[in-house]
Amino acid sequence: MKNANGEGSLRQRKDGSWEFRIQVEGRKSQLSFYSRDADGRGAKKKYRAWLKSTGGRAPEKVETVAGWSEVWLAAKKASVVYGTYANYARYTNGFILPALGHLKLEAVRPYHIARLYAGPEVSALSNSAKNEIRVCLNGIFRSARKNRLCLENPAEDEDFSRQPPAPPQVFSIPQVQAILTYAPAHKWGAYAQAALLTGLRTEELCALTWGDVHPEDETPYLRIHQVIARAESEAGRKYELRPVTKSKRERVVALTEQGAALFRSLPKEGIFVFPGIRGSAFLTPPQFAQRWGALLRDLNRTLPPEQQVPLLSPHKARHTYASALLNAGANIRAVQDQLGHARITTTEIYTHVDLATRLDNVRKLAY
Repeated sequence: MKNANGEGSLRQRKDGSWEFRIQVEGRKSQLSFYSRDADGRGAKKKYRAWLKSTGGRAPEKVETVAGWSEVWLAAKKASVVYGTYANYARYTNGFILPALGHLKLEAVRPYHIARLYAGPEVSALSNSAKNEIRVCLNGIFRSARKNRLCLENPAEDEDFSRQPPAPPQVFSIPQVQAILTYAPAHKWGAYAQAALLTGLRTEELCALTWGDVHPEDETPYLRIHQVIARAESEAGRKYELRPVTKSKRERVVALTEQGAALFRSLPKEGIFVFPGIRGSAFLTPPQFAQRWGALLRDLNRTLPPEQQVPLLSPHKARHTYASALLNAGANIRAVQDQLGHARITTTEIYTHVDLATRLDNVRKLAY
């Protein structure tokens, strides 16, 4: 059925992405929506989200940062897990819009963004929070530029936080050995072993089913194609099974013999490798983290003060896995595939840890 703004056109671009273009009432040029899927449905889905949020017009308010942020957030809500969307909404509504929301997109300059970062609200935030704001700014202005609402992205040329990212926290090799030695005797030991031996995200470990585990194959592996993610809910924090990973791609994770032996040894008590509690079929990421923390605290009770293991989150086991692979000489592309990173720049953060290890050896140089 033809709508007031026309049917639009869908085409595949040279880079493999899809572009859905449509003439919108009140604008001289067409609007474009993009996706990287098999048939371009994602681009049309973004258009429908925009249509729902704007009523099918491109009124003047959309040309402001506040107006276009609504459109951008609506598109993100339809394309990412709820927890990620909630994060985007928090930083956009809490920090970006109070400072820039009243400005027209084409009027925003780098100095406006530099002033945002220099303000008392943002300057007091952690590096990771400042980076989240940068992600939101780039998302808002990149999409606005694609839709010809501004000529440039004022957030893309400079890291306005002006603080280099801290290298990821990891467990040392002796600490990993202490955890893996202690884990088999602990009731939650398999949680620590699985995290350290696979490098999976917590939400991926929680979603792992026995049908995804293949430890008996000649080349043992795990199939990663779903996650346990936060669901949109007004009544507290709830979780649901999502048939998609963070990178939107299914992947295969190779297992070492130690990892394969772990999964061969686990009892099959349900569909999921790590069964849920209180009647739930699956374990949630916070529940996984609680059991992980309990294991580390129990381990430390057995260790002298100088050998205590830091109470890092289970996600730091993923950091440890990645940095250990790189330190052992693994190809960075292979590590990217194991971890399921969409961009290799994400994997490259672990080379800082590798650099620190190499520096310790370089200091031994004596001419």
